[in-house]
Amino acid sequence: MTDQRHVEEEQVQRLLAAAAELPGTPTTPGADFTAHARRRLVRRRLGVAAGVTAVLLATAVGAPTMFRGIAGQGEQYPAASAHCLQSTVQNLQDGRQSGFRVVYGELREGSIAMDDGITQGSVFRFDIEGTLTESDSVPSSGPALTWYPVSEAQLPQPGRYVLLLAQAERPAKDGRRLFEFRPEEVLPFGTDGRVQLKCEDDTAGSVKMGRLRAEVARPKSAAKNGHAY
Repeated sequence: MTDQRHVEEEQVQRLLAAAAELPGTPTTPGADFTAHARRRLVRRRLGVAAGVTAVLLATAVGAPTMFRGIAGQGEQYPAASAHCLQSTVQNLQDGRQSGFRVVYGELREGSIAMDDGITQGSVFRFDIEGTLTESDSVPSSGPALTWYPVSEAQLPQPGRYVLLLAQAERPAKDGRRLFEFRPEEVLPFGTDGRVQLKCEDDTAGSVKMGRLRAEVARPKSAAKNGHAY
């Protein structure tokens, strides 16, 4: 504020000096001229402030529209390439070999405090609707209480997903079964009901659930290069 005041004083002095050099001006302008000059500076400053305010308001109004557009992106993807599908199926089969079961269902909102007798933490509830692979340790339907293997900020948002679940080493202290999931293999469902895949070069594609189920059930994917799903 002090710097601004100093600039204003300099501007007033320049106005006074210019006025003193005008032809027919016998004396330095007095208090009335100084007050008028100050009023001009105030009006100029208010005009600039109003312009800035208008820009900020326009940005504030436009921002929700922009963010809504971005949020809407990614809900549907084009058909995945054969290579993308093969890569995804291989990752799911690797998880199955590590003791995980490929399931699909809905991740519910909210967390549940949990204690397994050694560690206190939280779990989320994943309602299993069906499976793509077999396992004796993971149910084929119903709610599954799943430990956070990563920070809560990395958890998927509530919605429908294909997940890899495995039974945790210990049950909860109250005897309830706990499960773990592989965070690197979380495949969301798009608004069109297709499963969204993470493809090469950080791109994405989608595939019908029936096609993904058929490919995972095979020992090796029979997808042909150049064919989309």
